[in-house]
Amino acid sequence: MYQEQRLEKILELLEERKQLSAKEMVDYFKVSKDTIRRDFALLSQRQLVRRTHGGLLPLNKEPGPSYLDRSQKANKEKTAMAQKALQWIQNGQVIFLDASTSITLLAGLLDGDLTVYSHSLDNAIQLSSHSQVDFHLLGGKFYPKNRFYYAADQAQILDNLRFDLAFFGASSLANGEVTFEDAEDVAVKSLVFERTRTKVLVAESAKFHQHANYYLARLQQFDYWITDKKPSPDILKQIGSETTILY
Repeated sequence: MYQEQRLEKILELLEERKQLSAKEMVDYFKVSKDTIRRDFALLSQRQLVRRTHGGLLPLNKEPGPSYLDRSQKANKEKTAMAQKALQWIQNGQVIFLDASTSITLLAGLLDGDLTVYSHSLDNAIQLSSHSQVDFHLLGGKFYPKNRFYYAADQAQILDNLRFDLAFFGASSLANGEVTFEDAEDVAVKSLVFERTRTKVLVAESAKFHQHANYYLARLQQFDYWITDKKPSPDILKQIGSETTILY
Protein backbone atom coordinates (compact mmCIF):
# COMPACT_ATOMS: atom_id res chain seq x y z
CA MET A 1 0.00 0.00 0.00
CA TYR A 2 1.37 3.41 -0.99
CA GLN A 3 1.74 6.08 1.67
CA GLU A 4 -1.08 8.27 0.31
CA GLN A 5 -3.45 5.27 0.34
CA ARG A 6 -2.45 4.52 3.94
CA LEU A 7 -2.99 8.14 4.97
CA GLU A 8 -6.43 8.09 3.40
CA LYS A 9 -7.32 4.91 5.33
CA ILE A 10 -6.05 6.40 8.58
CA LEU A 11 -8.38 9.37 8.09
CA GLU A 12 -11.31 7.02 7.41
CA LEU A 13 -10.56 5.01 10.55
CA LEU A 14 -10.20 8.18 12.59
CA GLU A 15 -13.60 9.36 11.42
CA GLU A 16 -15.15 6.02 12.44
CA ARG A 17 -13.37 5.53 15.77
CA LYS A 18 -12.85 9.19 16.85
CA GLN A 19 -9.34 8.41 18.12
CA LEU A 20 -6.43 6.22 17.04
CA SER A 21 -3.26 5.00 18.70
CA ALA A 22 0.04 4.37 16.94
CA LYS A 23 -0.01 0.76 18.18
CA GLU A 24 -3.44 0.16 16.60
CA MET A 25 -2.16 1.41 13.25
CA VAL A 26 1.06 -0.62 13.43
CA ASP A 27 -1.07 -3.74 13.93
CA TYR A 28 -3.65 -2.71 11.33
CA PHE A 29 -1.19 -1.99 8.49
CA LYS A 30 1.55 -4.45 9.54
CA VAL A 31 4.22 -1.73 9.27
CA SER A 32 6.86 -0.36 11.61
CA LYS A 33 6.36 2.18 14.38
CA ASP A 34 8.60 4.59 12.48
CA THR A 35 6.36 4.34 9.42
CA ILE A 36 3.24 5.15 11.43
CA ARG A 37 5.06 7.94 13.26
CA ARG A 38 5.93 9.52 9.89
CA ASP A 39 2.33 9.07 8.68
CA PHE A 40 0.95 10.75 11.82
CA ALA A 41 3.47 13.60 11.50
CA LEU A 42 2.52 14.20 7.86
CA LEU A 43 -1.22 14.24 8.62
CA SER A 44 -0.60 16.70 11.42
CA GLN A 45 1.59 18.87 9.17
CA ARG A 46 -1.23 18.98 6.61
CA GLN A 47 -3.58 20.11 9.42
CA LEU A 48 -5.91 17.15 8.86
CA VAL A 49 -5.68 15.72 12.40
CA ARG A 50 -4.78 16.69 15.96
CA ARG A 51 -1.77 14.75 17.20
CA THR A 52 -1.56 13.53 20.79
CA HIS A 53 1.07 11.59 22.71
CA GLY A 54 1.02 8.23 20.92
CA GLY A 55 -2.07 8.85 18.83
CA LEU A 56 -4.44 11.03 16.81
CA LEU A 57 -7.70 12.88 17.40
CA PRO A 58 -9.92 14.44 14.71
CA LEU A 59 -9.93 18.15 14.08
CA ASN A 60 -13.16 20.02 14.60
CA LYS A 61 -14.25 20.05 10.97
CA GLU A 62 -15.43 23.28 9.39
CA PRO A 63 -17.36 23.37 6.11
CA GLY A 64 -15.19 23.68 3.00
CA PRO A 65 -14.62 27.20 1.66
CA SER A 66 -17.37 28.68 -0.50
CA TYR A 67 -16.97 29.48 -4.18
CA LEU A 68 -16.60 33.18 -3.36
CA ASP A 69 -13.90 32.43 -0.77
CA ARG A 70 -12.03 30.33 -3.34
CA SER A 71 -12.43 32.91 -6.09
CA GLN A 72 -10.81 35.57 -3.90
CA LYS A 73 -7.75 33.34 -3.73
CA ALA A 74 -7.47 33.03 -7.52
CA ASN A 75 -3.76 33.18 -8.24
CA LYS A 76 -1.23 32.93 -11.03
CA GLU A 77 -1.29 29.12 -10.84
CA LYS A 78 -5.04 29.01 -11.54
CA THR A 79 -4.60 31.53 -14.34
CA ALA A 80 -1.84 29.38 -15.86
CA MET A 81 -4.10 26.32 -15.63
CA ALA A 82 -6.87 28.19 -17.48
CA GLN A 83 -4.41 29.24 -20.18
CA LYS A 84 -3.30 25.62 -20.67
CA ALA A 85 -6.93 24.52 -21.08
CA LEU A 86 -7.36 26.84 -24.07
CA GLN A 87 -5.20 24.63 -26.29
CA TRP A 88 -8.04 22.15 -26.91
CA ILE A 89 -10.67 24.73 -27.84
CA GLN A 90 -11.49 25.32 -31.52
CA ASN A 91 -14.27 27.09 -33.37
CA GLY A 92 -17.40 25.02 -33.91
CA GLN A 93 -17.06 22.89 -30.78
CA VAL A 94 -19.76 22.09 -28.23
CA ILE A 95 -18.26 22.48 -24.73
CA PHE A 96 -19.28 22.02 -21.08
CA LEU A 97 -17.79 24.23 -18.37
CA ASP A 98 -18.06 23.11 -14.75
CA ALA A 99 -18.75 25.35 -11.75
CA SER A 100 -15.15 25.95 -10.65
CA THR A 101 -13.03 29.01 -9.92
CA SER A 102 -10.30 27.86 -12.33
CA ILE A 103 -12.81 27.10 -15.07
CA THR A 104 -14.50 30.47 -14.63
CA LEU A 105 -11.09 31.97 -15.44
CA LEU A 106 -11.14 29.82 -18.59
CA ALA A 107 -14.64 31.10 -19.44
CA GLY A 108 -13.27 34.65 -19.39
CA LEU A 109 -10.71 33.68 -22.06
CA LEU A 110 -13.17 32.15 -24.52
CA ASP A 111 -13.97 33.79 -27.80
CA GLY A 112 -15.12 32.69 -31.23
CA ASP A 113 -17.79 30.38 -32.64
CA LEU A 114 -18.47 28.06 -29.70
CA THR A 115 -21.51 26.47 -28.11
CA VAL A 116 -21.09 26.34 -24.33
CA TYR A 117 -23.27 24.73 -21.66
CA SER A 118 -22.85 25.23 -17.92
CA HIS A 119 -24.81 25.20 -14.66
CA SER A 120 -22.53 27.89 -13.18
CA LEU A 121 -23.76 31.40 -12.44
CA ASP A 122 -20.21 32.76 -12.66
CA ASN A 123 -19.56 31.22 -16.06
CA ALA A 124 -22.80 32.83 -17.23
CA ILE A 125 -21.63 36.23 -15.97
CA GLN A 126 -18.23 35.81 -17.62
CA LEU A 127 -19.73 34.83 -20.98
CA SER A 128 -22.58 37.37 -20.97
CA SER A 129 -20.43 39.85 -22.89
CA HIS A 130 -18.96 37.31 -25.34
CA SER A 131 -21.41 37.76 -28.20
CA GLN A 132 -19.87 35.12 -30.48
CA VAL A 133 -20.28 32.37 -27.88
CA ASP A 134 -23.64 30.58 -27.96
CA PHE A 135 -24.08 30.12 -24.20
CA HIS A 136 -26.72 27.93 -22.52
CA LEU A 137 -27.26 28.14 -18.75
CA LEU A 138 -28.87 25.09 -17.15
CA GLY A 139 -31.39 26.42 -14.64
CA GLY A 140 -33.25 25.24 -11.59
CA LYS A 141 -32.71 25.75 -7.88
CA PHE A 142 -29.69 27.90 -7.04
CA TYR A 143 -27.08 26.47 -4.61
CA PRO A 144 -25.35 29.59 -3.24
CA LYS A 145 -22.30 28.07 -1.59
CA ASN A 146 -20.88 26.67 -4.83
CA ARG A 147 -22.95 28.96 -7.12
CA PHE A 148 -24.57 26.44 -9.45
CA TYR A 149 -28.12 25.60 -10.55
CA TYR A 150 -29.85 22.23 -10.64
CA ALA A 151 -33.25 20.86 -11.58
CA ALA A 152 -33.85 17.34 -12.87
CA ASP A 153 -35.84 18.49 -15.89
CA GLN A 154 -33.17 21.02 -16.86
CA ALA A 155 -30.40 18.45 -16.50
CA GLN A 156 -32.23 16.07 -18.82
CA ILE A 157 -31.57 18.53 -21.67
CA LEU A 158 -28.10 17.02 -21.62
CA ASP A 159 -29.46 13.60 -22.64
CA ASN A 160 -29.63 14.63 -26.29
CA LEU A 161 -26.26 16.39 -26.39
CA ARG A 162 -22.80 15.14 -27.25
CA PHE A 163 -19.88 17.32 -26.16
CA ASP A 164 -16.56 17.68 -27.94
CA LEU A 165 -14.93 18.83 -24.70
CA ALA A 166 -15.86 19.07 -21.05
CA PHE A 167 -13.80 20.85 -18.41
CA PHE A 168 -14.35 19.64 -14.84
CA GLY A 169 -13.15 21.00 -11.52
CA ALA A 170 -12.93 18.97 -8.28
CA SER A 171 -13.59 19.48 -4.59
CA SER A 172 -11.35 16.53 -3.73
CA LEU A 173 -8.96 14.12 -5.45
CA ALA A 174 -8.36 12.00 -2.36
CA ASN A 175 -7.35 8.43 -3.16
CA GLY A 176 -7.50 9.25 -6.88
CA GLU A 177 -11.30 9.78 -6.79
CA VAL A 178 -12.81 12.99 -8.18
CA THR A 179 -15.48 14.01 -5.68
CA PHE A 180 -17.68 17.01 -4.85
CA GLU A 181 -19.69 18.52 -1.99
CA ASP A 182 -23.17 18.40 -3.57
CA ALA A 183 -25.13 15.44 -4.96
CA GLU A 184 -27.04 17.77 -7.31
CA ASP A 185 -23.79 19.12 -8.72
CA VAL A 186 -22.60 15.59 -9.46
CA ALA A 187 -25.94 14.73 -11.08
CA VAL A 188 -25.23 17.34 -13.77
CA LYS A 189 -21.58 16.36 -14.19
CA SER A 190 -22.40 12.64 -14.49
CA LEU A 191 -24.71 13.27 -17.44
CA VAL A 192 -22.02 15.34 -19.14
CA PHE A 193 -19.27 12.83 -18.34
CA GLU A 194 -21.10 10.05 -20.19
CA ARG A 195 -21.62 12.24 -23.26
CA THR A 196 -18.20 13.81 -23.77
CA ARG A 197 -15.48 12.82 -26.19
CA THR A 198 -12.56 14.53 -24.40
CA LYS A 199 -12.67 14.99 -20.62
CA VAL A 200 -10.31 17.52 -19.03
CA LEU A 201 -9.85 17.83 -15.27
CA VAL A 202 -8.61 21.22 -14.01
CA ALA A 203 -7.61 20.96 -10.34
CA GLU A 204 -4.70 21.72 -8.05
CA SER A 205 -2.67 18.78 -6.74
CA ALA A 206 -3.36 19.92 -3.14
CA LYS A 207 -6.90 18.57 -3.56
CA PHE A 208 -5.49 15.08 -2.92
CA HIS A 209 -5.50 16.22 0.72
CA GLN A 210 -9.10 17.47 0.78
CA HIS A 211 -12.30 15.50 1.23
CA ALA A 212 -15.78 15.50 -0.32
CA ASN A 213 -18.56 12.92 -0.31
CA TYR A 214 -20.08 12.72 -3.80
CA TYR A 215 -18.23 10.67 -6.42
CA LEU A 216 -17.99 11.44 -10.13
CA ALA A 217 -15.16 9.26 -11.48
CA ARG A 218 -11.63 8.07 -10.91
CA LEU A 219 -8.92 10.40 -12.09
CA GLN A 220 -7.72 7.78 -14.60
CA GLN A 221 -11.03 8.15 -16.47
CA PHE A 222 -10.11 11.67 -17.58
CA ASP A 223 -8.12 12.17 -20.77
CA TYR A 224 -6.14 15.07 -19.32
CA TRP A 225 -5.42 16.51 -15.90
CA ILE A 226 -4.25 20.15 -15.80
CA THR A 227 -2.72 20.97 -12.43
CA ASP A 228 -0.50 23.56 -10.78
CA LYS A 229 2.69 21.58 -10.20
CA LYS A 230 4.26 18.18 -10.74
CA PRO A 231 2.39 15.63 -8.59
CA SER A 232 4.32 13.60 -6.02
CA PRO A 233 5.60 10.11 -6.96
CA ASP A 234 2.89 8.55 -4.74
CA ILE A 235 0.17 10.41 -6.63
CA LEU A 236 1.68 9.51 -10.01
CA LYS A 237 1.66 5.82 -9.03
CA GLN A 238 -2.03 6.05 -8.15
CA ILE A 239 -2.92 7.59 -11.51
CA GLY A 240 -0.91 5.35 -13.81
CA SER A 241 -0.42 6.16 -17.49
CA GLU A 242 -4.02 6.48 -18.69
CA THR A 243 -4.28 10.23 -18.04
CA THR A 244 -1.97 12.86 -19.55
CA ILE A 245 -0.85 15.33 -16.87
CA LEU A 246 0.01 18.95 -17.68
CA TYR A 247 1.51 21.37 -15.14
